[in-house]
Amino acid sequence: MATFINYGEADATVQGAEWLQRLIQLKGGDEEAVKFAEKFKALHTDVEYTRQYNFGPVFDLFLDHSEDLFSAIPESRGEEKIKEVESFFALVLSMLLMLEDADQLEKATNRLCELFSSSKQQQPELRLRLLMNLYNTFIPTLEFRYRVFKYIIDYAHAANLFDQVMPYLEYLDAWMADWSAYLSVDDKRTMFRDLANYVRAFGKRVDSFHYLKRYHRLFQGAGADALQDKNVQESTVQLLKDAVQIPAVIQFDDILGFDTVKAMAKSKEGTPLVKLCEVFFSGTVNDLRDFQKKNEAVFKQHDLEIQDCMSKIKLLTLASLAHNRSEMTLKEVAEKLEESEEGVEKWVVRAISEGIIDGRIDQLNHKVLVKSAFQRKFEKEEWAFLDNKLSSWIDNLENVIKFIGEQKSQAGAAAGAAAAAAA
Repeated sequence: MATFINYGEADATVQGAEWLQRLIQLKGGDEEAVKFAEKFKALHTDVEYTRQYNFGPVFDLFLDHSEDLFSAIPESRGEEKIKEVESFFALVLSMLLMLEDADQLEKATNRLCELFSSSKQQQPELRLRLLMNLYNTFIPTLEFRYRVFKYIIDYAHAANLFDQVMPYLEYLDAWMADWSAYLSVDDKRTMFRDLANYVRAFGKRVDSFHYLKRYHRLFQGAGADALQDKNVQESTVQLLKDAVQIPAVIQFDDILGFDTVKAMAKSKEGTPLVKLCEVFFSGTVNDLRDFQKKNEAVFKQHDLEIQDCMSKIKLLTLASLAHNRSEMTLKEVAEKLEESEEGVEKWVVRAISEGIIDGRIDQLNHKVLVKSAFQRKFEKEEWAFLDNKLSSWIDNLENVIKFIGEQKSQAGAAAGAAAAAAA
C-alpha cells in the first residue's frame, strides 16, 4: 500500500490536498473544488514556512471533506481506489500525531472513529481496517486506545465482521492492563457485557459465558441499585441459563457466589432458576426430579431441556459418589444414577472421557476404580480433608527423609569400620 511519509515538511500535506481536491471536483464540481483549494491555501500558506506547522486546521479541513471518500470507491475493480483512500488516511493519521493540544487530539480521534464507523454498507472491511490502523497509531498506554478498541468491536459486530477481531481477544487482558489508568468500573462492565453479546451472536456460547462471568464479577460489593438494574438482572438470567444449558459448565459454586445471583435469588422470577443451579451445585438425580415436578414452568419459560439437565446431573452425581474413594461398584453407581446396572457403564465412560472422574472400569469385578474425581464444592469439610491429606504426606516425607538419613549413617559407620579393620 502506498503511503504518504511526512518528514516534518508540508509536501505530503500538499499532495494529500491535491488528491482530495480532484475527488471533490468529480463529486461536487469545479466550484466546490476551488473553494476547498482556496481554504487549504489560506491555512497552509500562513504557516508553511514557519518552524511550527499547525496541523489542526488542515486536519479538520481534510475530515470535513472525507465523508464521501468511501462512496467514491467503485463496487467492482475498486482495489486501486481503495489503496488511494488508505494512503490518504495514512497521511491523516500522521497528522493526528502532530496535534499537541490534548483536547484537540481527543476531538480529532472521536471524529475519525465516527467517520470510519458511520456506515455498515459502504466498504465495511476498509472501514474496519482503518479503525485498526487508528488503534495502532497510539502507544499502548495512551487513553485513546481503549476508546478506539471499543469502536472496533462495536463496528465489527454491527458490520458482521466479528471474525476479523476474534483472534485479537486473546490479548485483551494485557491491553486492559495498559489501559487500567483510564478505565472505570463501568467501562470494564460495558466491555465484558458487550463482548459477551457479540461473541454469542458469533456462535461462541462458551466464550460468551466466560465474558459474562467476568461482567458479573465486577458487581461484587456493588450497591442494591446496581444489582437491581433491569439490564443487570436480564444478564443474570442469561448467566444462569448458560450455566444450566452448556454441557461444559459443571462448576456452580463461583456463579452462586456472585452478588448479582444472590440478588436474583430474592426475586420471584429468579428464585427458581437459582434453586436449579443449587441442585447442580450439590444435588442428586432425585433432587432434580423433585425440582422438575414442582417447577415445570421454569423449564418452559427459559427453554431448558430436562433431558440435557438430567445428563449433567448424572455426571455430577457420579463425581460426588467417586469423591475421596478409590473404588465403587457398578450396582452402587446404578442406584445413585437411577439406571440399570447394564446401562450405567455408558455414564461412567462418559464421565471418564469428559474428565469428571479419572479412573477405569473393572468389568471382571463390576467395579469402577477411581484415581480422582471433579470436586463440585470446596467448603470447610473439603478443606479439612485436604489438611489431613497434606499432613499425611508431610509425615510420610519426614519418615522417608529419616529413613534415608539412618541408612546413610549406617553406611558411613560400616565404611569406617571396614577402613579401621584394613589398617
